[in-house]
Amino acid sequence: MAETSGGLAAPRGGVIVTGGGGGIGAEVARRFASAGYGVVVSDRGVTVAGDDPAPDAANLVTEQIRDAGGRAVAHHGSVSEFAVGEELVELATSEFGRLDGLVTCHGILRERMIFNMSEEEWDSVIDVHLKGTFNCVRFATARMRTQRAGSIVTMTSASGLEGSPAQANYAAAKAGIVGLTASTALAMGRYGVNVNCISPAANTRMTARISARTTNTRPAAERGNPGLIADVALALSDPRAREVTGQVLTVTEQRLARWVPTHEQENITFDAEPGLDDVVDAVRNRLGVAPLRRFAALGLDLPAAVANGTN
Repeated sequence: MAETSGGLAAPRGGVIVTGGGGGIGAEVARRFASAGYGVVVSDRGVTVAGDDPAPDAANLVTEQIRDAGGRAVAHHGSVSEFAVGEELVELATSEFGRLDGLVTCHGILRERMIFNMSEEEWDSVIDVHLKGTFNCVRFATARMRTQRAGSIVTMTSASGLEGSPAQANYAAAKAGIVGLTASTALAMGRYGVNVNCISPAANTRMTARISARTTNTRPAAERGNPGLIADVALALSDPRAREVTGQVLTVTEQRLARWVPTHEQENITFDAEPGLDDVVDAVRNRLGVAPLRRFAALGLDLPAAVANGTN
């Protein structure tokens, strides 16, 4: 538990941790509880693909926190439902007095190449990751606006920042979360609320499903215990860190990094109305090309190499 200078536990308000029944979310929930927060452990208890819901995961983490002397309550609804976002906020405030934080660790994975992906595979991943994050952020910000205090930490991924050939649904959702985070940070600054995004790397049920080639884009030593990820979420939620907002941080077992938000790298101003050849020359040569890092990291063919028969 958190301590005051007198050595007594300093109770804090509530923090919602979605996906709190396992992996990164469970570690986050336990770290916040040990710091004196009351924790809403939100987890539907589904498989990595989003099937077979069961309450055991959230209940187990809740019991672990209580057994250690912390405060926790379980919630088993699906964050993909709009009303569940409101339920979570109401539960946190009714149980723990106020809402101090939200950390969104929930997610499912359904891998498929884009040309084979079904509508259901697309919709289910977008609904859980992107809509689910919106649902929670929507109601958390409404409460934090009234309080004029609070912190939100969302989760993106390397797929959302750099793409992934067999995860168009997941990558699109995770990229959307980055945009949602930036927009929310801009909206909530005037209310004393900071909003940040973590791109985590750890060994979890979800990463066990990812292909070896994708996993190898990050050194094995950086895919270990999620403890640092939980500590960074806790640090970002500390009232002393309110000036840290709108940031995207990569967090592994051993390393921290900050991403620079998307911005223009090069620009051209035409002296006169350009013809097609001028535009082709501009996009091919004058602007320059910054190849996606993962073409090389994953050993993927570039389209020009295929077209030229040099692959």
